[in-house]
Amino acid sequence: MHPGEWSFLDSMWRWASFATDAGWTQAAGRVAIERLRHERLARLLAWTRRHSRFYAAHWGAAPRHDLRLADLPPVHKAALMARFDEWVTDAAVTRKGVEAFTRDLGRIGESFLGRYAVFSSSGTTGVPGLIVHDADALAVYDALGATRLGALAPAWNWNQPLSGHRYALIAATEGHFAGIVSWERLRALHPWFEANARVFPVTAPIREICDELERFKPTVVASYATVLRALAHEKDAGRLAITPSVLWYGGEWLAPIARDHIERAFGCRVAGDYGASEFLNIAFECPRGSLHLNDDWVVLEPVDADYRPVGPDTPSASVLLTNLANHVQPLVRYELGDSVTLASKPCGCGSPFPVIRVDGRRDEILRLDDARGRDVPVMPMALCTAVEEGTGEHRFQVVQTGPRALRVRLEPHRRGREAAAGVKDALARFLARQGLAGISIRVETGVIAAHPVSGKFRQVWREKERASA
Repeated sequence: MHPGEWSFLDSMWRWASFATDAGWTQAAGRVAIERLRHERLARLLAWTRRHSRFYAAHWGAAPRHDLRLADLPPVHKAALMARFDEWVTDAAVTRKGVEAFTRDLGRIGESFLGRYAVFSSSGTTGVPGLIVHDADALAVYDALGATRLGALAPAWNWNQPLSGHRYALIAATEGHFAGIVSWERLRALHPWFEANARVFPVTAPIREICDELERFKPTVVASYATVLRALAHEKDAGRLAITPSVLWYGGEWLAPIARDHIERAFGCRVAGDYGASEFLNIAFECPRGSLHLNDDWVVLEPVDADYRPVGPDTPSASVLLTNLANHVQPLVRYELGDSVTLASKPCGCGSPFPVIRVDGRRDEILRLDDARGRDVPVMPMALCTAVEEGTGEHRFQVVQTGPRALRVRLEPHRRGREAAAGVKDALARFLARQGLAGISIRVETGVIAAHPVSGKFRQVWREKERASA
């Protein structure tokens, strides 16, 4: 087997084991869930202390026995990345090797060292991260998706190749991002899925995306919330003729009014999940629209600005994540940064998993005028991807200040004018491809205001007067 190939038999064996476990756990109820979480956490903490030099030092003052999460200090992406080789528990996994792997875009979806998946991310903190997942963790994510994504069943089911569905993903494709890597891994493992699934780059012009979707005729469309909103606008205008049976969103917050608009436009269910590069399937929507936390495999701790736990029905300043599935690159009390609210009441759907509410990414769709004065939507994820992949910059903000004008803020940069010119050029090239040549782009330097706890910041929006026009 080629080092970059996935083993179908090994993946399916692991998947079957964890899918059986996930189904049994859901049926067994809260007592079984809490027992399993306790056992998995104890194994993870013992393994991490023995095999991760970073955590062994980070936890130096913590008790040697009966270790609890509350005894441990939080960790942050920047600190972990700075000590990457001490963080991981497999000496064959090095930052140098992982960075070389992710620089090769031809290897998106392949395995690293024949046994790991690598996701690159920056998110809304502007700090690039490289997250390595082992085979058991990947099987857990697959199993949770197959057994608990009830809002999308039966359309979203990897194990029914005869269902006749056609799957479209509209996402960032020019990097080893979680969405595209997971999609390409599934295509490599399942020939039936490869034959019935296509990826569309989110950076393509909206008209081009619509034309390609019409040719493909998908029954399941997966993308970011803002992309689905833009597609609903095109559907309403009569410029998109597809009839999917279900739409899936992730990566961004979706307002209830926007969800209603998308469902009216397409006449089908809109469902989503809450995930991250650090754990793909943190929570799934049930048919009633509630987000249920997969707390048999992931621990979320909503905290205030001083990292103290907040009670139910109280929005947190940030949230700490512990991944119970992944042992090659342990994440224990890792600051994810989102504001999460743990609901005090169970959902009426009957699920034993707790309900959470997440205040996530809230970037806006820009609406710029082309040379003829026609309104052109620009998706924030597409714009950010174009800048990040074109320049390597991750900490920037883009504000629409007029019908054909943008303002870009960069933090003071050691490359100064060179960095500013690079960002301006990358944006201009991206906008020209959208049919928006000649847009005014003003680059300035200044402090980017971030949340004092999570470090997250808003990245793309329109000035109020333009947004209300």
